[in-house]
Amino acid sequence: MATIGMHFGHDAGAALTDADGYLVIEAERRLRLRHVCGGNGGFPQAAAGWLAELRERAASPVTRVAVADWYTPVCQVLPPALVELVNEDARWTATGGIGLADAVTRVIKPVDWPLAEGLGDITLVAVRHHYAHAALAYYSSGARKALVLALDGTGNYAECGMVCLGDGDQLTPVMSFTNRGGPRFGLVYEALARRVHGSQFDTGKLLGLAATGESDGSLLPVLRAMLVPQSARRASPDLYEQLDEDRLNGSALRYADTWWEYDPVSGGYLDVGLADSSDDDVVHSFGSVFPDEIRTPGGRTTVVGTSPEERVCRDLAATLQSAVERDLTRLATGLSQRFPSYSTLCYAGGCALNITANSRLAESGQFTRVSIPTCCDDSGIALGAALAVAEPFDRPALAGRSGWARLAYAGPPLEGLDEPPPRGPSPTRRSEAASEGGAGADPVAGTGLAARLGGRGLSARGLADDDELVRAVADLLAERRCLAWLDGGMETGPRALGHRSLLVSAHWNGARRHVSQTIKGREWFRPVAPICPEEVADRYFTGPLDHTESMLFAVRVRPEESHLLAEARHIDGTARLQTVRPDTHPLLHRLCHAVGDRTGLPVLINTSANGGGMPILNHLDQALELLADTELDAVVLPGRRLIVE
Repeated sequence: MATIGMHFGHDAGAALTDADGYLVIEAERRLRLRHVCGGNGGFPQAAAGWLAELRERAASPVTRVAVADWYTPVCQVLPPALVELVNEDARWTATGGIGLADAVTRVIKPVDWPLAEGLGDITLVAVRHHYAHAALAYYSSGARKALVLALDGTGNYAECGMVCLGDGDQLTPVMSFTNRGGPRFGLVYEALARRVHGSQFDTGKLLGLAATGESDGSLLPVLRAMLVPQSARRASPDLYEQLDEDRLNGSALRYADTWWEYDPVSGGYLDVGLADSSDDDVVHSFGSVFPDEIRTPGGRTTVVGTSPEERVCRDLAATLQSAVERDLTRLATGLSQRFPSYSTLCYAGGCALNITANSRLAESGQFTRVSIPTCCDDSGIALGAALAVAEPFDRPALAGRSGWARLAYAGPPLEGLDEPPPRGPSPTRRSEAASEGGAGADPVAGTGLAARLGGRGLSARGLADDDELVRAVADLLAERRCLAWLDGGMETGPRALGHRSLLVSAHWNGARRHVSQTIKGREWFRPVAPICPEEVADRYFTGPLDHTESMLFAVRVRPEESHLLAEARHIDGTARLQTVRPDTHPLLHRLCHAVGDRTGLPVLINTSANGGGMPILNHLDQALELLADTELDAVVLPGRRLIVE
């Protein structure tokens, strides 16, 4: 049987899981609005269409609908029974003899929900936010036994994380984290991102900015006390490192006109004042506002800036990153020691997008593998909710090294072509139309391209076979051209992984600026990502190279190769590498080598296919607009063996 999951918070969406695979619809990519939620206009009508689409694409009847437990009064499309449940018990607090394991999924009242009309006789289940994160991480990993960690800014109200144990088909929650006691990794990161970049969703920008600054040793203990107060560190010394009180006593944070002194009892700053406040106040105080000024014990004061161009902001970003890495690694190490028989770590939540911290976990020596799903942030919550309540035999079985690709490319196919390709997780699927092409064939016949191209002064050339396609594209890249490569099912999550990517060769000076700043309008400190064949990656990079297929871990560029990879590496010498193999990316793998034959460097620069401030595109017209309106040189449709210029 099939299960549909839905999520109405930011990065909302819907997803389907059954024994045949996944299909994930991310709302922002359909509605062209970043971080869209259920309160945005047009969402109800669109969501009803997604439900119908998923029902039609399911290989078996839909018997369950799982809804993540997010609620706000502006969201008008939730099941009324979920609203009642949330209002009755905002955090599903495990009290009165009810344990955490009984407070992560709840069947709610019979469906009285216009959005679900047409689904027939279904069971409607509410799923706790962090349990959905954990279910996604575990059930998509292929592991049969794992420690599962979910961490973010805040999910359902005060909770900011959860620890579960995965054993076979069972996923058992054993610990919940709240923002009152920490860890507040996500909230404090959001607060500084909002201060410096203007939005809580700019945490990725803050991570990029951190590489441009230097960690300040005098500010480090202050930020660590903000992340996890001393009271929590004293209560769980195996999970958190206790801080040196001499480096905290006398320190203070200024918010507007009020100074908050370090409080030795709570071991924090705002903590004592928020002891009797609501959960909403706690979340707002730590996640929405960063201090205006910080005073260290010696009397030194640091006025916090508001721009990435200010040195103080860059150094604060670097210091906060150091604090997060140190305390996250200690937390994961402590959890591993509490549950020593679990050698695999499955990790999800918004904090799992911090690639340099992820590498610290992978290289800590505590785990044989750290598995992170591509849609580890809230874009994966809908699928996680579905996986949490699906029967074991209705979850896809993952096997082999390429199993991760079933989830990574579970988004819809490129829209705007005449015939939709069949549903399927394979990243190498080719439509029948592609195989019918040949020398002399009309490159736009039957593709719906003719009208789109003519009005824009564009033309398309068709290639006889994959060999000719690879040669033609490699020639373009070697000639310092930038192209959009649009192939197969769309990536799930925020990373472009070779299906909705802008590609440029890394061999020429100015390549990074051209694709990132000129074409996409991104800030100077934002990193790009190299793509490299797996078998030659260790020639250019060091680090957790066995974790690099999904661009969620940072590696280091070898010093002796830094001159060759100056355009692909980040300011601090790291790289958000994606390695490719012939079985998962046959054409991209060949393309890297073909470019290497021409330039001496088999490394491409990859960034997501979208214009500045827009979601990753998934419609042919959007790609053609990018081609017509920017310095982009070509759009490549490998499944059709077409190059549009």
